[in-house]
Amino acid sequence: MGKIRVLSDIIVSKIAAGEIVERPASVVKELVENSIDARSTNIRIELESGGKKLITVSDDGEGMSRDEALLSLERHATSKIKDINDLFSVKSLGFRGEAIPSIASVSRFKLTTRTNEEVIGSVITGEGGIIRKVEETGCPPGTTLQVKNLFYNTPVRLKFMRKIETELSNVLDIVQREAMSRPEVGFEVLHGGKTLLRLSRKDNFPDRLSDIFPNAELHSVSAEAEGVRVSGFMSSPLDTRSTTQKLFTYINLRAVRDKFLTRIIIDAYGKMLEKRKFPQGALYLEIPAQEVDVNVHPTKNEVRFRNQRLIADLIRASVLKMLREAPWIKSYRQRVENSLSEYMEGRDSPSSYEPARHLNRPERTFAEEIREGDIPSGNDSVPVRNEFGSITHSGHDYHIAQNDSPPKSLFGKGGLYSSLRIIGQIKELYIVCSSENGMVLVDQHAAHERINYEKLKNAYKGDKEPEVQELLVPEVIEFTPYESSLIEKHKGEFETLGLRVEEFGNNSFLIRSVPALLKNVDSASLLKDVISEIASTGKQESISDKIDLVIATMACHSSITAKFELNLEEMKALLEELDRMEFPHSCPHGRPVAQELSYYDIERMFKRT
Repeated sequence: MGKIRVLSDIIVSKIAAGEIVERPASVVKELVENSIDARSTNIRIELESGGKKLITVSDDGEGMSRDEALLSLERHATSKIKDINDLFSVKSLGFRGEAIPSIASVSRFKLTTRTNEEVIGSVITGEGGIIRKVEETGCPPGTTLQVKNLFYNTPVRLKFMRKIETELSNVLDIVQREAMSRPEVGFEVLHGGKTLLRLSRKDNFPDRLSDIFPNAELHSVSAEAEGVRVSGFMSSPLDTRSTTQKLFTYINLRAVRDKFLTRIIIDAYGKMLEKRKFPQGALYLEIPAQEVDVNVHPTKNEVRFRNQRLIADLIRASVLKMLREAPWIKSYRQRVENSLSEYMEGRDSPSSYEPARHLNRPERTFAEEIREGDIPSGNDSVPVRNEFGSITHSGHDYHIAQNDSPPKSLFGKGGLYSSLRIIGQIKELYIVCSSENGMVLVDQHAAHERINYEKLKNAYKGDKEPEVQELLVPEVIEFTPYESSLIEKHKGEFETLGLRVEEFGNNSFLIRSVPALLKNVDSASLLKDVISEIASTGKQESISDKIDLVIATMACHSSITAKFELNLEEMKALLEELDRMEFPHSCPHGRPVAQELSYYDIERMFKRT
């Protein structure tokens, strides 16, 4: 027998399924797109165990006859294209005819469907791509496809399935992406019988924004040239996320995750974005079908443009125009006036808000802020170290780091950041120092981030409740149903960090307090980023596994940034506090705090060696 053989249909179907069906979210994407192509006005997705055990997608679309339903289970059977010319002008979301047979080949499935013209519908049940039964049934017009035990017959693929929360997060992301391109369609996602996402039908794209981007202010962008139009809604550089999860891109209303498009959008913001921060919003490209190839990837997430440079120029032009006009600044004065008016009116009415605990504490300089472990001045009593490693002074306890032998520094003999001689500050970001070996540049943001991270981490690990800053006016912020469920689940853990949140009804929450170290941060932005970090990997069970990431996010919010001028005393205090840290040489995200340029390096630069 020869070495070359033709694979069986069963093996071929499983190979094809591996290209298209990667996880439950892939199943939902393909079935939802089929429902949209069928002109559905309402789509309902029901899940069990994040889609591992059960995925049911129901719609009220055109439905199929018995013969059409049977034919839809054959590979490469499609109603979307007829000849090769149609392939280069595809307007529907699906067109290959591979999705349903690929899904059916790796699951136990049931397809129920009826057209508007028929009185009786059809139900087809199967297992592993093999049809077991075809029957007539009474059902409403539309199609329902039930997928049970995904990958039950491909155990290798089953092993690569992630946790329930991760799979569920990916499904919700897919549904939101599809919903942003189809405001005229209503969507509902249920998990274990509980509604996680409900998006009612809307008349236009702006009306859908508040459902997908609650509490975010997005601004219109547009540009047009040579038959190509770019439009959409993008955030200001001040309203960002720590991931690209809320950055949606579309080609002729097809949701895509094209790296080229994402990179161009981020590049358009340029240095207006902070490090590791990304804009949020939805960008729509309308391109003549013959100018774009959507048939370059099995999942249709990536595309290829005939004139890539034109696309890049239009995206940059649309975003830059919005950034130059700065609409978020133009409306700032009105928002401030409204907030002050509401606050003053609220002061005259009874309130259930708790009084702030630290309002009478005098304002401190930045140097005093970072020296949180320092002993207060005064001659009335002598500070005494107690058995818990704290200093008692005037009836108050001040925690200090137990560090009898300071950590060794990278910077020559003497070893401490505080031993460096401060020369000055450049770009209001780097502290320039001289050492025994040469010159040292200290990144003030990375240094302060490390300090705040270790203080927050120690407070989290400690037995005592963290010191908190009660907000004088608790901030109200709205989330999606899924994000709301994450807040409810982790509310107790947030409190151990000093972040107290209360439900305010209808997926809204009150931020009551923040850790005292973070008293000057934007509390709404802080909570959004913390939830974004948790949702990005879908871990719901506990944040203890990723507490480092959550605390690092909080520390970043409370740290001094670029364009923050420090005086000599403040720079000295920052370096002294840095010496007290356990790991002073990098920020929590791994970036170096300081870099040394030795005399040898300097002399080599000037060709003296």
